[in-house]
Amino acid sequence: MSQLATVSTHVLDLAQGKPAAGVRVTLGTRTLTTDDNGRIADLSGGGVNPGTYRLLFEIGAYFQNAGHLFEVVTYELRLDEARHYHVPLLISPYSCTSYRGT
Repeated sequence: MSQLATVSTHVLDLAQGKPAAGVRVTLGTRTLTTDDNGRIADLSGGGVNPGTYRLLFEIGAYFQNAGHLFEVVTYELRLDEARHYHVPLLISPYSCTSYRGT
């Protein structure tokens, strides 16, 4: 069994009812951009040691000139185990929420 944790994400724009493509997401020092389906399959670059990591979603640029509240959504993740973690983000111009997915 691998001794590393992996992390994926899926960003969904609830206001428009579609995936949020082109959102920059950073885990630690690794930055990637969501694909056309709003997904990043592996933010961890093949795996990271269990520990605490900062996860940043740059959603201000996604909303561009539309009115919005949040520029960056930041989570401090505690990856306790060597397993896969899926962290979806649901966004709209004035709200956001997340949960531990599967």
